[in-house]
Amino acid sequence: MSFQKTNGLTPAKFIGIENFIQIFQDEAFLKANVASLGLCILAVIFNAILAIVVSILLCTLGKRTQKILRTAFVIPLVLSISVISQLWLTIYHADWGLLNHFLDFIGLGFFQNEWLINPKTAMICIAVVGMWWMFGMDLLMAYSGIKAIPESYFEAAQLDGAGFFNTVRYITLPLLRDVAKTCVTISAIGGLFTFPQVYIMTGGGPGDLTQTVMMYMYKQAFSNQRYGMASAVGIIVILETCVILGGISWMFKKGKYQE
Repeated sequence: MSFQKTNGLTPAKFIGIENFIQIFQDEAFLKANVASLGLCILAVIFNAILAIVVSILLCTLGKRTQKILRTAFVIPLVLSISVISQLWLTIYHADWGLLNHFLDFIGLGFFQNEWLINPKTAMICIAVVGMWWMFGMDLLMAYSGIKAIPESYFEAAQLDGAGFFNTVRYITLPLLRDVAKTCVTISAIGGLFTFPQVYIMTGGGPGDLTQTVMMYMYKQAFSNQRYGMASAVGIIVILETCVILGGISWMFKKGKYQE
């Protein structure tokens, strides 16, 4: 279908690569693609990497504290991203949002903002929602990976006089490589495929300000009835995903050889 022109009502017409040419000439798609790739990078940094760091620190605390914090981080996963998006919409809303009311309550009313309309904050707010929702998943995987490492390894390191940072560098991180790769992969794909929170909270607006590549594809298919264009966008996203996954595999494979 990506090589055809069809609106779902009239017979499909073969047009070669014209859909792809139009897509790469469309500034809205280029902006949406950059936004999605940006969310992909942010998800890797603030989900996968931060989750590994937090899980390492979490394992240094008492068992009861670990249990409480672990549960707190995982709670968002109980709810769907649609529910989470509605929840954050009540926080960000300019008129009756909890965030603006809280800022006013603590005497910081001058920081009040139209969070989902302001070009400087809209995409950041969208990113926070997705990262807050997915963080618990990455943390749970990293935490489980650390707990799967035999305790004797850490005891031997302690007897040899290894400090906290050396233990993390030479024992925890190398043995956590496969888990880290999974966390990075899931976070990257989750960031690239960001859609529900954009659709629910902003609809890609104002204008195309918060439009991601998945939102662009949705609009082409169901708002403009350009199913050939939407299919072509899907092909491009699949190719980008393959490149990202290949890059992640190469990065972890290279690091393994260097060790």
